[in-house]
This record gives sequence, C-alpha cells and structure tokens, in this order.
Amino acid sequence: MGRKAKTGLSYFSKDVDYYDDFKIMDLMNEYGPLGQTIYDVLLCMIYHEGYYLEVPSMEQLAVKIIKTIGNRWVKKKDFVLQVIYYCADIGLFDKTLLNQNIITSAGIQRRYDSVTVRNKVNKDKYRLIDKNGQPLLNAPQNPISATEKTINDADIQQNKRKENNTYIYYSNPELNDAFEKYILMRNQQQRTPLMKEQIEALRQELSSMGKDEQERILICKTAFIRGWKGFYPLTKKKNSSSRSSGKANKQNNNFHNFEGRDYDYAAIEKKLTGGN
Repeated sequence: MGRKAKTGLSYFSKDVDYYDDFKIMDLMNEYGPLGQTIYDVLLCMIYHEGYYLEVPSMEQLAVKIIKTIGNRWVKKKDFVLQVIYYCADIGLFDKTLLNQNIITSAGIQRRYDSVTVRNKVNKDKYRLIDKNGQPLLNAPQNPISATEKTINDADIQQNKRKENNTYIYYSNPELNDAFEKYILMRNQQQRTPLMKEQIEALRQELSSMGKDEQERILICKTAFIRGWKGFYPLTKKKNSSSRSSGKANKQNNNFHNFEGRDYDYAAIEKKLTGGN
C-alpha cells in the first residue's frame, strides 16, 4: 500500500517584493507590524495543514495566535479578530469561506499548487481556482455540511438567514430594514466594518428591548438618526407627580447599566415618518 500523500508543507517561499503588494501595504498601514505578524502566523498555520485552515471557532483561533505571538505583544482576542476580518476585507482571505470558519484565498491556493504540482493531493475541497490557476466563476463551489459549521450557528439561524449574500436579521421587514440602515451608519462612522460577532451582539441587544416590534423599530430608528453606538430603551415622558415612582422603577432595572432616556413617542414617530 502506498504512503498517503502529505497535505501540509514543510516550508513556503516569500517573494522579495512581498511588501510592495498593495494589500500588504494596506494591512501594515492599518495595523502595523503586529497586524502583519498575525497574518504571517496564519499563513504558517494554513500551509502546515495544506491550502486551507478549518477551525471550530474564530475565538479559539484568536487564542492560539495570541499564544503563538505572546500575550506581552497582543492581549485581546477582539484585536486579532479585527485583523483577520480586515484581511478578508482587503482580499488576503476569501470572505465567504472565512464566515464559515475556513481560511484560504486564491493566492494561497496558487502558491500551494506550485509547490505540490507533483503530489497526488486531493484539492477538490473549498477550491477558489481551476487547474490553470484562474478564479472559478462559482467559487466557493463546495457546500458546507451541518457538521462543518460553528456550533452556535443554530441559535443565530433562528433569526437570520443568508440570501444573496445578505443577512436577514428579523422576519419583520420594517424592523430588518431599520436594523440594516443602523449597521450601515455604524460602518460609515468607523474605519473598519463591524465584525459579525459585534453585529450579532447589537441584534440581541435590540431584541431584548421594547414591549413589541413597533417599539424596537422606533428604538432602532432613533439610534440611527442620532448616530448612537448602541441602543437605549425609550420611556414616555412623565409628569411631576409620577417622577419619584418612575425613578424607583429605573433603579430596579438591573438589565441595563444606564437609565432609559425620556422621549415623546408621538413626536419621534411623527419626525421619523415625515409627518407635519
């Protein structure tokens, strides 16, 4: 019986004009040498396995990278995750596969193919290029089975699904539209887009507020108009005789570490709908 072909590489080459690549320049400009080091560690991890790296969760991957680099230099998982997702945003990793906890790219696969041209390695899974190194029109072509997805995907999929590369966060179209506009506003406020974990946390925060979907729509629209970085519960204006009891109720609210803001529902709704 023949020996099984080795899928991982013992080494990989780096071109002398590596730092002339505009994508690497963007990465260095955004996150400096530490961002480049995180990317370099990821390349080693990928080529050790083959032409892609499949992980159970991005958080576990971030912890492993911190241990590799040393927590003297990088301490927070969120920073590592920001670098990884930024690499996908600028094309160093394939974004669609990254969202499924699979890290690879067309460039990584081309370099791998050039080294393993004589190896009888199965290269059918998660392919982004054809045998000539050209991008596949329908890449990624391989479906992801249920066992290959993140464990907590089932919880997320109860409230959102992917259709034409657009997530549906809420079944209510008006609430979903308001939330999508809020996320777009937040992304335009900062240099790097929100990570999917941050978006999911915001969705859960909004879902925990309000007595019904109409109130959550109003909360979301108000946060959008005022450019807030989070959601705040809306409370109706109170008269002077009821302020003392209302203040006591606010102190008993342990779910949020802030007081609800006072708003005139009717006035806000009139402004949002363009009423006179």
